[in-house]
Amino acid sequence: MKVIHTTVVVALAISWSPSEAAAQAPAWVHELADELAASVEEHADRLAQFIEQRVAAQQAERQGRGPRGPEFTEPFSKTVRLDRNGTFDLQNVSGEVVITGGGGNDMRLEATKRVRHQNESEARALLSEIQIRVLERSGGIEVRTDYPRRRNWSGRVDFSVTLPRDANVTLRSVSGSLRVTNLNGELRAESVSGNIVTSATKRIRMTKTVSGDVEIAEAEGDELTAGSISGRIAIRGLKARAVDAQTVSGNLRLTDVDADRALMRSVSGAIEYAGRLSRSGRYQFQSHSGEVRITPADVRGFTLDATTFRGNVVSDYPMTLQGAPSNGRPPGPRTRAIRGSFGDGGAALSVQSFSGDIVIAKR
Repeated sequence: MKVIHTTVVVALAISWSPSEAAAQAPAWVHELADELAASVEEHADRLAQFIEQRVAAQQAERQGRGPRGPEFTEPFSKTVRLDRNGTFDLQNVSGEVVITGGGGNDMRLEATKRVRHQNESEARALLSEIQIRVLERSGGIEVRTDYPRRRNWSGRVDFSVTLPRDANVTLRSVSGSLRVTNLNGELRAESVSGNIVTSATKRIRMTKTVSGDVEIAEAEGDELTAGSISGRIAIRGLKARAVDAQTVSGNLRLTDVDADRALMRSVSGAIEYAGRLSRSGRYQFQSHSGEVRITPADVRGFTLDATTFRGNVVSDYPMTLQGAPSNGRPPGPRTRAIRGSFGDGGAALSVQSFSGDIVIAKR
């Protein structure tokens, strides 16, 4: 396990290193890579476990011993009382997880164990060895799934859970998507190889995945952290004090956003931000090889510090440039840097790109 653990982290770190003019890359690119490496280190044990299972299954299939055959299932259900402000914590290795907020004071869990095998009796034995543990703790519920320690088999557990709307939720999965809707409590969700999709979540705090996408719609939060290594991040209709979104090779897109602070960083993906700029807000955007496009909504003014090494900086807003008289016209199309202000200069925008264009666009 330790060898795979180290190999995974090193391989991912190498894949993040910008290949184009790496020696010329600004310091923030290397800082971002270090931060992302530390983030993956947190997931390395689960990621290594997932890779071991996948490699063993693929080898078995190539040798004709794979878990091909019909799928066998076994249902599981449990209803437990959960305080409205209680905590629900679920950890799963493989399978889809769907969480829905509702009324009442009960946690209603429906699960389906799934095993694919050529032999029915073997499949039934494996299903019985998959254990779903529902543990009642002080003020909360923990759900854990124990899988058989066998080789050459394929199985997963899908969950559908209804909770009190105000419950706090923590989700962790190795392989499988996490879907959450209609939740008022605090949400933290992590997956290694699955997507994370949320809607109508009032206190979203953190969503992180290694190789999946993150999709957030109609959400609120104090400080939201969203991250992905090779997937995209799409956030729509967010109201938050601060948002921190980072990805390595996926695009970042925030639309209809109302945030006082925003930090968006990507190594090889494009960045798009469309939303309100608060008068005293601070907004920072960094991309190595992707375009950065900012579309302010109802903006009274902002200061802009934008630089690119190989791209162009374009602003649809007439800027008062530092060290140059204002002519009332936007900077030309071949500008590498803009430092200046528009309107009352309230919001502060800092934008950096190495080889991508920077565009400040009007709606």
